[in-house]
Amino acid sequence: MAYMLVYDIPKELSSLRVRVNRSLHAMNAKLVQHSVWKSKNLKGLMEVAKLIKANGGKAYILEEKFAFS
Repeated sequence: MAYMLVYDIPKELSSLRVRVNRSLHAMNAKLVQHSVWKSKNLKGLMEVAKLIKANGGKAYILEEKFAFS
């Protein structure tokens, strides 16, 4: 099962954006689109989402299911 992290970080929080990207790369998450990452590591994605929310951003984790591809 794969999960998707979708987030929005305010532009003025560029250091948070770098920290989030490094964390996602470290857990081998894959960039799908700008601010959309895919990983099987739900616990890791949850930690990143908590970091984003604690610093003023928005974050959502979705379960990956395709209706059409």
